[in-house]
Amino acid sequence: MKISAAVVTFNEESNLERCLKSLDFCDEIVIVDSKSTDKTVSIARKHTKNIFSRDFTGFSDIKNFALDRCKNPWILSIDADEEISSALKEKIKEIAAVNGALDGYYIKRSDFFLGRQIGHCGWDRDYQLRLFKKSKGRFDGKPVHESVKINGATGKINEIIYHYSYPNSLVYFNKMNRYTSMQADEKRKGMLVFRILFAPFLKFFRMYFLKAGFLDGFQGFVLSVYSGFSEFVKFAKMLERAREAGKGAILLRAPNWIGDAVMMTFALREAKRLYKKVFVAVPNAGVKEILEGNPYIERIIQYDRKSLRSTLQAAAILKKENIGTGVSFSPSLSSYLFLLLSGVKVRAGYASDMGGLLLNYTYKQDLSHKREHVTEEYKKLLYLVNNGFDFSGAKQELFPKQTPAASRAGKNILIAPFAKFGPSKMWPMENYVELIKLILKKQKKAIITITGLMEDNSFVLPKEIIDDKRFVDLRGADLNRVMSTAQNSDLFIGNDSGIMHIADAFEVPIIVIYGSTAPYWGGPIASKAEQFYEGLDCQPCFKKICRFGHYNCLKNIKPEDVFK
Repeated sequence: MKISAAVVTFNEESNLERCLKSLDFCDEIVIVDSKSTDKTVSIARKHTKNIFSRDFTGFSDIKNFALDRCKNPWILSIDADEEISSALKEKIKEIAAVNGALDGYYIKRSDFFLGRQIGHCGWDRDYQLRLFKKSKGRFDGKPVHESVKINGATGKINEIIYHYSYPNSLVYFNKMNRYTSMQADEKRKGMLVFRILFAPFLKFFRMYFLKAGFLDGFQGFVLSVYSGFSEFVKFAKMLERAREAGKGAILLRAPNWIGDAVMMTFALREAKRLYKKVFVAVPNAGVKEILEGNPYIERIIQYDRKSLRSTLQAAAILKKENIGTGVSFSPSLSSYLFLLLSGVKVRAGYASDMGGLLLNYTYKQDLSHKREHVTEEYKKLLYLVNNGFDFSGAKQELFPKQTPAASRAGKNILIAPFAKFGPSKMWPMENYVELIKLILKKQKKAIITITGLMEDNSFVLPKEIIDDKRFVDLRGADLNRVMSTAQNSDLFIGNDSGIMHIADAFEVPIIVIYGSTAPYWGGPIASKAEQFYEGLDCQPCFKKICRFGHYNCLKNIKPEDVFK
C-alpha cells in the first residue's frame, strides 16, 4: 500500500531540507505552508509539487487540511524539525507493504536540545502517533498539543524519529511564547495564582531530579529551568486572560430547534464562569422550556422572530442591560439584526445571511455539514468573542420543572416516532408499529411510552398496542413532562429529533434513526448511542421532503434490525 507524508511548515528553512530528504521512500509528500517569509517554499519545491498555502488556524485544523489532500491509504505525519531514521524507513515500508493489521502506530521520538540528544528529563518516553490509515485517523481539534484520534487498534514502533526541536535558546523562547499563548487561549485552569507560584519549581524538580535530567549534563539543567519558566509564562497568560474575560454580560441568541438548543446547554456553565450575567434570547416557547430553570442564565427573553413589534420590544428590554458581547447560534439575518437592535457592542455569528455586514466576527460554516459536529461550531463561535472558554469538562445540562415519575417495574422505553422537521427525518410509522409489536411480544417486562405533538394523534395506532397495559401515549403532553419521562427512561428509540437530544442530555442509552440528516453533524454527544445511517449517495441532503420521493434512506432500515 502507498504512503503519503504530510508536513506543515512555517519559516522552516533551517530544518526542511533534512526532513524532506528522509521522506524519499514515501510515494507522495504533501506540504501545507502557513505563509512562510523565508526560503521554506523554495526548498519544498525541490521535493514535491503538492504544496498548499493556508493561514495558520491551529495545529489540528491545518494538519487535517493536509490530511484531506493526501491521496494514499497510509499517512505519515511528520514535523519539519524531524527526521526519519533509516531503520524507521524500513519498518514503515514493511508495515505498508502488508497493509498492517493495526490502524495506527505510535513511533518513538528522540529529542535534541541545544545540540545534545536528551536521554532523560521525561523526554525518553516520547511516543507520537504518526503513522496511520487515512480512513481511520483524524487530528482531534485542539489548537495546540494536537493528537491523532484513531478509530481502531494501535501499536508501537521503537525505530526512531529524530526531533531537532531546540537548536538554541532563541528558537526555544520563540516557540515557548507562541505555544504558551495558544495554551492560554485553548484552556483555562483554576487556582492560577497558586499555579504561578509553585508549578515552575515543581516542573523543574520533576524533570531534573525525579526524571534524572542531571544525567543530561548542562543541557539537562537548562532544559529543566526553561521548562519551569515556560510553566510560569503559561499560567501568567491564563491569569491575564481570565481577568480580561470576566467582565460584563453576554447575550446568546439560542437556535430555533429544540435539539440544537439542548446541545447549546453544554456552553452555559462556562459562559457564566466568564461573564457576570448570561442572557438568552429564544425564538419560541419550546426552546424556552428547554432552557428554563437553568441556574447559569440570568434571564430568558422570548420573542416572535417573525414579528417586528415583538422583536423591537425584546431588543428594547435587553438594550437597557448594556450588554457588551453577543453570539448567535442561529445562522439567520433576523438573529444578527436582533443582536444589533439589542445594543450589543461585540457581535459574533455565522458568515452566512449577511453576517459579514452585521457582525464583528464571523465563522464560515461548512454547508455540507461534514467537517465537524454542531457543538464544535458553537465552540468556535464562542471563541470568536472570548478565548478564555474551557470546554474540557462541558456537558449538556437540562433542569426540568417536573421531577421524574416513579419508575414502573420493568424496562422503560421511550419512543419518539415523529419529527417536526418533516417526513425526511421520520422512519415510516408502519415500521414503528412493527417494532413496538416485537418489543411487546418478546420483552415481557418492557414498558413503552411514545411521545409527539398534539397533531401527531392523527395517526391511529393498532388496537392491540393501545389496549396493552404496558403502553403509554404521551402525544400532546407538555415538554417538561416529556423531559422528566426521558430522564426516567432506560432506553430511547427514535428519529434524529429534539426528543433524542433530550434523552442524550440525560445520558440515556439511545437508538437513533437517520434520514436526511447525518450523525457526524447533529448526532448525539454522549457515548451511549447506537445509530442507523444508511449512507446512501444522496445522504445527507438536509431536505424536509425527499427530492426523489422514495425515502430509501429510511425505508431500507428494517424493524427487526432495530429490535436486535
